[in-house]
Amino acid sequence: MICNLFKKQKRLVGALLIILAAFSLWGCRGLELEEKTEEVEEYTSPQAMILIANERNRYESVYSGDLWRITVSEDNTGLDKLTVQNVKQFMEQLKLLCMLAEERGITVTSQERDLLRQLTDEYMAGLSGEDLAYIGCDRLDVQKLYTDYYTANKLVTSITSAVSSEISDSEAKVIKIQQIGTADLKKAKAILKRVKIDGANFNSLASRYTETETIEETLMRGSRGDLIERAAFDLEEGQISNILQIGEMYYIIKCVDGYSKDATLARKNRLERAMNNQAFQAEFAPYSQEHRIRFSERFWNEIDFQTPTGSTVDNFFDLYEKAFI
Repeated sequence: MICNLFKKQKRLVGALLIILAAFSLWGCRGLELEEKTEEVEEYTSPQAMILIANERNRYESVYSGDLWRITVSEDNTGLDKLTVQNVKQFMEQLKLLCMLAEERGITVTSQERDLLRQLTDEYMAGLSGEDLAYIGCDRLDVQKLYTDYYTANKLVTSITSAVSSEISDSEAKVIKIQQIGTADLKKAKAILKRVKIDGANFNSLASRYTETETIEETLMRGSRGDLIERAAFDLEEGQISNILQIGEMYYIIKCVDGYSKDATLARKNRLERAMNNQAFQAEFAPYSQEHRIRFSERFWNEIDFQTPTGSTVDNFFDLYEKAFI
């Protein structure tokens, strides 16, 4: 499936779960649009086959041919049919993104176009005779698809760069604590005295006395929303809390890592992506409702998944990432 479609980076999709198709007899005929609200430039079948070949070969290099016999839903939809739907959806959304970019005046510069030509040449140079026979594309098809893909990413960058998505270190911070929990207040007081002694091994005492299932826990703001979380973020690294009562349990916690660097960076990136995604959807969702694009079913229904192709090319997006990300 298509996931992480809208990112701030120069990339339209985080991953395409597209596992498709075999040779199309339509050659260079245009993919007609149905229920279209306006005239748009249509993608050709060879342009679609570029993505079909890429994702089919990527998966067939890992899985056996029996992959295409797998059903993936309660109504017995095959993985082949699901893959077709995913490619269609991706290309429909790509078309909409390019239409919105045109309305916003977002274009490809001459310098960017030169880079896209070089990228096209690199892709074409790697195609075997079997690849060309299967896909049926020429360099103009490849350049068109790369240009649209780049334009869509440029639109995403334009919209999300206007969003103030700077997440503070405090908001993103991830810490680690160790805890001792008991239902006996008298016992909790005795344990507190022991862990406060210089040189006391909190982890060893926790292993011996805690009644909780786990000793160590990773926390971020909002992950628990209770007294332990609030107290933990007030502690300096190495500090131990006083007794904290939650319900019928009494806890003593120690901050063992006051700033988990890698986890904090990962959380910060997730929060920024979420803000960017929200900002982009606020722009794109109304536009996609107003401008509905549906590709004709005829081309997609003719795709054959059983015929061997001899094609192996699977680097369309890899080359793009290498060039621009």
